[in-house]
Amino acid sequence: MGYMAEMITACGQRSVGIAAMMNKGVTPETFARLATKDGEPVQTNHPAFVYGHLAIYPKRLLEMAGEDPSPVALPEEMEVMFASKAECRDDPDGTIYPPMQDVVQRFMGGYSHAIERVGAWDDEKLAGPHQGAEAYQKLAPTLGIAAAFFLTTHMAMHVGQVSAWRRFMGLGSVFG
Repeated sequence: MGYMAEMITACGQRSVGIAAMMNKGVTPETFARLATKDGEPVQTNHPAFVYGHLAIYPKRLLEMAGEDPSPVALPEEMEVMFASKAECRDDPDGTIYPPMQDVVQRFMGGYSHAIERVGAWDDEKLAGPHQGAEAYQKLAPTLGIAAAFFLTTHMAMHVGQVSAWRRFMGLGSVFG
């Protein structure tokens, strides 16, 4: 494994580990519920939306690398439901979003596969260009920067939303 792949995968594994920890105490009944403060909904993303949204990105990373994304592809309806411009909705009856187990499994499986693939890429491939859309070319001009972003920065931003949601839901910190 090349040096860049080693750094990216180590950080990616830590990010996924923290994301998994955030599910401590979360139940299928609360997974897709908006948090509340003083009985009023708080417009922040709930875990169902966060993990579903993040589950989109292993496919994007593999596409950027010119690899087969089918092992991590989500059904089209999930891609639309969890797109960056989609609204996170309260789901008190459990009828809007897929079950917790399905969303978390797709998240974990997608990132496990993506991290494994990144670990197989040499430094030359990671330092080179990717096949992503123009917006991604500006955000991350090399495959390595894109991989680092999707496996760390992007994930950390959204997992932070789950951390805030946990506080509103009375679940507290997973770190002690």
